[in-house]
Amino acid sequence: MVTQKYSVGGMSCAACQAAVEKAVSSLEGVESVTVSLMTNSMTLSYDEARTDEEKIFKAVENAGYSAGEWVRRDRAEEQEDLKYRAMVKRFIISLVLALIMMYITMGHMIGLPLPAFMDPHGPGYAPLVYALVQAVIAAAVAVINIHYFTDGFRAAFNRNPNMNTLVATGAAASYIYGIYITVRMILAISRGEHAGDYSGQLYFESVSMILTLISLGKILETRAKRHTSDAVRKLMELAPKTAEVIRDGVTLTIPSEQLVKGDLVIVRSGASFPCDGIMVNGEGSCDESFITGESVPVTKSAGDEMICGTILLSGYCEMQATKVGEDTTVAKITQLMEDAASSKAPVQKLADRISGIFVPIVCGIAALTFIIWLIASGDLHRAVGFGISVLVISCPCALGLATPTAVMCGVGRGAGMGILIKSADAIDLLHKASVAVFDKTGTVTEGKMSVSDLYPVECTEEELLSVAGSLEGMSEHPIGKAIAEYANEKLSGITEVSDFTQTFGGGVSGTVGGTVCLAGNEKFLRESGVEPDQAVIEMLNGFSRQGKTSVLFSRNGKVAGIISIADTIKSSSPEAVRRLRENGFEVVMLTGDSESTAKAIAAQAGIERVISGVRPEEKASYVEKLMTGEYFGDTERRYVVMVGDGVNDAPALAMSDCGMAVARGTDIAIESAGVVLVRNDLTDAARAVSLSHAVMRNIAQNLGWAFGYNLVCIPIAAGVLFPAFGIALTPMIAAAAMSLSSVCVVTNALRLKFYKPKY
Repeated sequence: MVTQKYSVGGMSCAACQAAVEKAVSSLEGVESVTVSLMTNSMTLSYDEARTDEEKIFKAVENAGYSAGEWVRRDRAEEQEDLKYRAMVKRFIISLVLALIMMYITMGHMIGLPLPAFMDPHGPGYAPLVYALVQAVIAAAVAVINIHYFTDGFRAAFNRNPNMNTLVATGAAASYIYGIYITVRMILAISRGEHAGDYSGQLYFESVSMILTLISLGKILETRAKRHTSDAVRKLMELAPKTAEVIRDGVTLTIPSEQLVKGDLVIVRSGASFPCDGIMVNGEGSCDESFITGESVPVTKSAGDEMICGTILLSGYCEMQATKVGEDTTVAKITQLMEDAASSKAPVQKLADRISGIFVPIVCGIAALTFIIWLIASGDLHRAVGFGISVLVISCPCALGLATPTAVMCGVGRGAGMGILIKSADAIDLLHKASVAVFDKTGTVTEGKMSVSDLYPVECTEEELLSVAGSLEGMSEHPIGKAIAEYANEKLSGITEVSDFTQTFGGGVSGTVGGTVCLAGNEKFLRESGVEPDQAVIEMLNGFSRQGKTSVLFSRNGKVAGIISIADTIKSSSPEAVRRLRENGFEVVMLTGDSESTAKAIAAQAGIERVISGVRPEEKASYVEKLMTGEYFGDTERRYVVMVGDGVNDAPALAMSDCGMAVARGTDIAIESAGVVLVRNDLTDAARAVSLSHAVMRNIAQNLGWAFGYNLVCIPIAAGVLFPAFGIALTPMIAAAAMSLSSVCVVTNALRLKFYKPKY
């Protein structure tokens, strides 16, 4: 089973999207298919042994559309720019012709002059000339916008009618009816009758205005849709087009895509990094705000990691390239955002199902409207007008755009805050979640052991550190290394050790400056003949209650002091827990540490529920118990968010409804998580939840507008208010309303770009 992404051309609305999905999903061997109207793409999983690309492309073509290899977003946008400019040119010409048409048809109503030879109520052939001029102008507008007709009728022929089918049918019906009235004018003139009575029944102006207004709406919609992907576009623009490298001792400027792993890259003050790498020479201050959301510049020096797209505000850097091209942080983030935009939230499934039958239903309503009004009034002109209005006012586009535009804007806004959302599903699940589970080490805490307390007994702090630094400097244990590192920072020199021995699970011993010294736990010192007094034991117990690990030191058989080690809590942890609890979350700590240590850290973070002593492979089962309600003693289904560092939490992250991984450096593509927190700040977990609520609220508004618009406007266009109130929508007004409906949906989604979290 393989998963591939392809480009899809010719889609104009949700009905097109549904048609492509239906055509491809019917192929043997296709397991799943997702088509995105926003990105004009199709992602599918299929069995290569049972189907292939040729069959897939053929199925799309048979549905009335085109398919091809997925192209990079920058190249795709170049193609879209060309299409957009062509669209604008067509609109401008159509608008000029439509304005001429409006002058001819309505100018005389406000006193604007018309030549006598085309006076709609003049003698002889003048009304016929009036009609023929309109017919020519309407035909010209139709030819300019011929794609509506070719795409629309081809889709109908392939039994997949779409928005273009509605527009083409409405415009064609208007033109045909206009020709019918023109023929009646010719017959009237041939009988010696006055043809001016037919002048007000022509529908040629509807053809030009429908096509022009629909084109205007598509331009506005396209512009708005382009803004929904601004965040992706900005990310792509971060990486410079060229890079300065040193090869064989020569400095060269080459295109960034030609960089290879291991290249020595030069970045000067004010420039951005063309790839990920490690600084080998120089120092400077970097702006990483586009990647991490952190506005404060970061100081970098030799050995530090540099991120593609970040800016060297000041200084000079020579770095060795470690990730280039599609492997860079920017490229991975861009891909994550594109994948999220192409995915679908569960709430979109209803809209997709309706979109699949929307156009045929509308065509049926339009036909029924025409028949009912023709029978009820006997007025062909009125029946045609209402039927065309129904066709033109219906808007399947709004249904198709309601969810993906909000998702795209939400994903972009999250990226700007250092929160990478990998799918629309993740947004929906975050919105539903009520339980947050935190790993301890590396998530709630910094994940790095450091000295927290010094307790000298029969020596000074400096003497205690001298003994500790000397002994632990020889140790390979993480606790020993942390103590030695601290001692080296505080002291100018460390005494050499002789006769060094290490006891596994106990401690170390050695001769420091001619004195026998020991370092280890209480049991190790007692077994070595050193007895701590009551004050020392009470101090050890106190450190233990605080979740700290203590090391005892002795000289010449007497306790010299205690140094305690702790994995310190992140400064953001208490605030993150408080915010989640304010949002109604049950917060749980899930850790493999001892109960006393876990409870001590949990107390500092404000977490009341603690599950401790859990092995990494057991964490997933505990998450499942939280989801099913077993942990809480009931059977209520709860949606669980698991927050971990992605190191040993992968099974639990995958088991939870939505995993949140705290990224380390540039490790942003953590497979088992639905959300990646780029910054080392747990309050982003609360911000992610808050953002999910905003996105789902926006989707609900968009779908409410899309459904409500069609439910209200279609009956009005069908004339239900005309008998009682005399209210009727002309095809021109219907076309304007249809265009604005899609624009309203996209514009509402764009508000998410300026979303500010509650906290």
